[in-house]
Amino acid sequence: MLNTDTIAGVSDALSAAEQLAQTAQKVDLDIPSQSLASALERYGDSTGREILYNSKLVIGRRSGAVRGSVTPDEALDALLAGTGLIARYMADQSFILESASVVLEQTEMPSVPPDRLQHYYGRIQASLRDALCWNQEARPGRYRIAARFWISVAGNVSRYERLSSTGSRDLDGDVDRILRSLSIGEPPPSGFVQPVTIVILPQAPSVTMGCEEDRLGSQTTTAVP
Repeated sequence: MLNTDTIAGVSDALSAAEQLAQTAQKVDLDIPSQSLASALERYGDSTGREILYNSKLVIGRRSGAVRGSVTPDEALDALLAGTGLIARYMADQSFILESASVVLEQTEMPSVPPDRLQHYYGRIQASLRDALCWNQEARPGRYRIAARFWISVAGNVSRYERLSSTGSRDLDGDVDRILRSLSIGEPPPSGFVQPVTIVILPQAPSVTMGCEEDRLGSQTTTAVP
């Protein structure tokens, strides 16, 4: 159901064991059926999880109801029931909303050989690192932002959507301009699933990698069914 994403960033994400424990821990919720946007806001306030999405995606959609002691994953599934949307899990405990029909189409695409896929992810990450580190204001390490983009056959970003804010309008604008004009320098391989979703995370205190070492400190994460 879920497909491969590129997650770029200096991550202070929890360990796999901690993530599993958080996923299994139940919370008491009482969220009646309502506009999906408001239901997701209440869900985020109650669970501490962030749901990232294009605002146009939830217009006119109503949530399911959630009542009782449930895990955060069970609650999110219930809220999205019947909406035609699914949640794509990200590495930093956040979720991206996607159209279920689009994800189904993506699963039917021919797969890219793992070595070719890894090579292309490397090109994307290198391009992100170079573009962001070159701009003094947008250098990663002190902000968090989520975005996604589509890559044309010419190897350039042809469409871009920011899914969250850094908290600064000026910094948002800098990142937007950089990613909209990003060039990968190579067309995506046949069967490459798009869009590419990225989350740029602040540096953790114990992490030293960054632009100073001429790298973004990025990693590739796979979301699986």
